[in-house]
Amino acid sequence: MNWTQITITTSNEASEAIANYLFDIDAHGVELKEAANSTTSHIAYFPFDDRIDARVKKISSFLTQLPNCGIQPDPATIDIKKIATEEWTEAWKSDYPPQRIGKQILIAPTWSNIHPDDTTILIRLDPGMAFGTGYHPTTRLSLRMLEDSLKPNMHVVDIGTGSGILAIAAVKIGAIQVDAIELDPTAIPVADANFKKNGANKQITLYQGDGISVVNKKYDLIIGNILTKAILPIIPNCPSRMNPNGHVIFSGILESELELVKAVLEENGMQCVQVMDESEDDLVWVAIKAKLINPGI
Repeated sequence: MNWTQITITTSNEASEAIANYLFDIDAHGVELKEAANSTTSHIAYFPFDDRIDARVKKISSFLTQLPNCGIQPDPATIDIKKIATEEWTEAWKSDYPPQRIGKQILIAPTWSNIHPDDTTILIRLDPGMAFGTGYHPTTRLSLRMLEDSLKPNMHVVDIGTGSGILAIAAVKIGAIQVDAIELDPTAIPVADANFKKNGANKQITLYQGDGISVVNKKYDLIIGNILTKAILPIIPNCPSRMNPNGHVIFSGILESELELVKAVLEENGMQCVQVMDESEDDLVWVAIKAKLINPGI
């Protein structure tokens, strides 16, 4: 079988909507590449058949409808390339080698023949079906900060779980229970399958919904690898859901947005205690850890 590689370049603002739509029309994997000019390229693969023209028209129509939802997709370009099965398979796999993150975490796709030692925390995830497979700076930052912060027997909530990578890591590091919350219905079965694949499903409860308000519990650690525009409305709900010595960890923040996030945290009774950053393609991504200013109140 031959494949069609469709590359849609849009604004960062439209990135999530485009990725979700590509999965809705049965894309066989979607890779996101962000550029320094505030654009994102979505590289999707479809069988090369007589339906490809119809799919391209659907994508084009979807792009033209986004402004009606308050989302500006410009430049909204679509590029098409035909590739052979062997080329696609090997190119796809070669882009995702096993990678070590932090002190102990090793992310590896299921096809990787790797046998780590007993001190390694191995997480097996295949890329392409939900955000969060360890190959983006925001996920790596989240994992590093999670590894440094999580203590055994903590209760954790992962907001916007995506692939479930942070929830799985939390369990393998030592969390006693994790609530994983995801808004996108297409990511729910992916996360559930990944939990089972990694033997973490018994300690994780998966919810579909928007933000921390879905579950009425208190946590030792609240973590979210989501964009700043999604983080800001969640922050006011965090203090009431934190145990006195609890922390929040947010990633998906651009360096230019850090002071805004800090200010909103302070307005809601929290203070920053740690910042990590990582650069990619001239963008600087930031993860932030915060605690309650007056935990006894």
